[in-house]
Formats: sequence, structure tokens, C-alpha cells
Amino acid sequence: MITERKSEIIQEKVLPLVKRYLKDHVENYTIEIENASKPGDSWLGLMYNITIRDHRGDGKTILHVIAKMAPVQGPYRELLSVREIYCREIFVYDEVIPHFLKLLEDKGLRNTFCPFAKKYITTKNSCGETIVMENMKEKGFKSYHHRVLTDYSHAQLIMKELGRFHALSYALRDQNPKVYQHLEENCQESFLNTSIYESAIGIITTLGKAVLDTYDPIQDQREFEALKKSLQNASSALKPLFMEETYGKHSVINHGDPQIRNILFKYEDPVQTDLPTELCLIDWQLSRVASPVLDIQFFLCASTDKALRECQYENLVQDYYQSLSSFLRQLGSDPDVLIPFEILQRDLKNCGAFALYLSIWVLALNMKENENIPDLYNNNLTKEMIIKQFTEVPNEAYIQNIRNIVSDFIKYEYNF
Repeated sequence: MITERKSEIIQEKVLPLVKRYLKDHVENYTIEIENASKPGDSWLGLMYNITIRDHRGDGKTILHVIAKMAPVQGPYRELLSVREIYCREIFVYDEVIPHFLKLLEDKGLRNTFCPFAKKYITTKNSCGETIVMENMKEKGFKSYHHRVLTDYSHAQLIMKELGRFHALSYALRDQNPKVYQHLEENCQESFLNTSIYESAIGIITTLGKAVLDTYDPIQDQREFEALKKSLQNASSALKPLFMEETYGKHSVINHGDPQIRNILFKYEDPVQTDLPTELCLIDWQLSRVASPVLDIQFFLCASTDKALRECQYENLVQDYYQSLSSFLRQLGSDPDVLIPFEILQRDLKNCGAFALYLSIWVLALNMKENENIPDLYNNNLTKEMIIKQFTEVPNEAYIQNIRNIVSDFIKYEYNF
């Protein structure tokens, strides 16, 4: 349903941008717009399905696109550094992805790996930052329910494709360092490295304390003391983990937020119809230069459960590295030089705090019921109201998920 407030936003901000693109490409068209998301589908975007039809002929569809627009409410924009993260996503679509696609084209690999939606037009206008991109669902891609942790077949595909995605950074740095340096300089941490940092730490420690309070300090002493110490050190421990200089030449351009809600899947196996065969990475607002471990460890914590990790964690890490190595060789570079497996293992051990803290926050958002989700069109939201909603524990399952991550990190001997 398009409310009056939504209609205003569409008329003032979305339609002019779409028409600007169409002016140079299409004549005599009609535009149909409808909501593209339900409450909880997107915390950082107003999403619209747009269908452009030929007005001259038989009314056939010319184009299906998605318009993704930044929230306009002041408190929301300030608290979540909305302008910064939208400028980051626009940079990824305008510059990072085109350079990656050129590399793939030059190597004759464009048809074997292309997990990106096509971008049509973007704008950085303040309070109107918008990306108009291909509607991948019209090409057969589907979303995976963000409140359901993923199964092995989806996890394996994601890990393999993250490996190939990260290989593009290593190959580009190796073969065209000047271009990569430009991308790297413009992909430093943009979300947590702003005024949001202290608020983020407050949200994480408040939620973490709720988990800590469920432990018996005597019977669960190991887990209790480990989490307690981690939360006490959160402010100083987190920041170095998303700084590029921590990882140097072993860093890559991360997706930044590769949880299951930010990945679309295609299912084209005629026998196993629930087996994913292809994916598309979306939502690049948190893209940053850092260790590739930040992507893979966060995905494994935020989108898989303890049972899957117990059976497949090491296999999934191996799947990731084998995919990265194989694709890097196809791209013409040497993985043994650029990212030895020992470096990956070192970073897995040292970066656990990042995955834990972000999972504490993200899982609390993902597991909320619809009625507890902030309304991005509500002009009466205050910063305090938003933080209150962000720090509410959604249910007991959330507590258990975080406890499981803590137990797993202790078992793996990861630092957190």
C-alpha cells in the first residue's frame, strides 16, 4: 500500500531520478510503482518496485527496476550515518563493481561469475540518496527468509562465492595496483568509523549484558568470564578490526554485511529444486577494506546455527579458501603469495570480536517481530526511541544463538 507520506517521497525524489534515466533511453512510457519490501526486510532503505511499460505499442514491459532510497528522518540518518553508508554503496555500484566486471571481462570470466545487480542510475542528493538497479527477482532470484538460519547447501554456495568475490580484490591489486589503490582509498570503514561508534558500542554492550545475565557465573564460568571480559573491552577491541592498516596487503574489499537477508538465490536444478545454483550479493552500504575473514566469520555467526557449524565449520572454511585460490589462479595471480591459508587462519583466530559484536546487534534486529520494527516513514521517531528498539532482546532463541557463538569461539580458541 502506498501511503500519503510514501507518495510524497516517490513524487519528489524517486520519479524525477527514474525519468532522468529514461529521458536518454526510452520515449513514450508509463511508470508503475509499488512497495518492494515488507516491515523488517530493510532497516536502511525505502524500497520500491518500478515497472516501465511501452506507452506507444502494446504496453509490454520495457524494464523492471528497484529504487532503493535512504531514510529521510533526521534522527535515523544521524544515528545510523545514513548519508555516509549510502555514498559508500553508490561508490561500490559506480566504481568498484565496474572495475571488477572489467577484470572479469578481460579474463574471459564474465559469464562464469557475476553476482551483481546492474545499476541504472544513482544520486547522492542529501536526504534523497538513491540507487536504481535491476530487479533481480524478475530474473528468477529469490530472497531467503531473514529470520531463518541457513542450511548447508546455501552456506556452502555463499562461502564459495565470497571466495571468488574476494579473489577479485587480490587479482586487481596484484595486476592493476593504481586502480585498486583508488578503490581502497575510498572504501575505508564508513559506518562504525563515524559518530555512530559510541552508540553502536552502547547497543552491543547492552544486548551483550542481557546475554551475560543468563549465565550461571559458577557453572558457566568459562563462558561467563570470556563474554564479560569481551564486553568490557568492546570499545577498544572493535575499532582496530575494521581498519585496513591492521591487515595490509592481505586485506580485500569486503561486502561488509553478508548475512542471509542481503543475498538473493536462483534455483535451477531440475531435480533438487531447493538447491541454490547461483547468488546475487545486494546491500553494499557497509562495504569496507579489511581482512576477508570479517565477511566469512560474520556470515557464519549471523546466518548459520550451532548444529551446522559443529558439522561443517571447517569444511566451509576450506570451501571458501579452495574457491578463492582456484579463481585467483584463473584470474592470473598466485594465492600462495597473495593470501596464504596460514594468514586466513591467523585472522580467523584474531578477529572473533568483530563477528561476535556485529552478530549481537544484527541477530537482535533480524529476530524482531514486525510490530517491533521502526517505521522508516515515521517523522516522530527520536534517537532515543530508535536506540530503545535496537537494544530490546527479541526472544529466548536470540539469547541461545549468542551463547552458541560464544561457546563455539571458545572451542575454536578464537580471540574475542
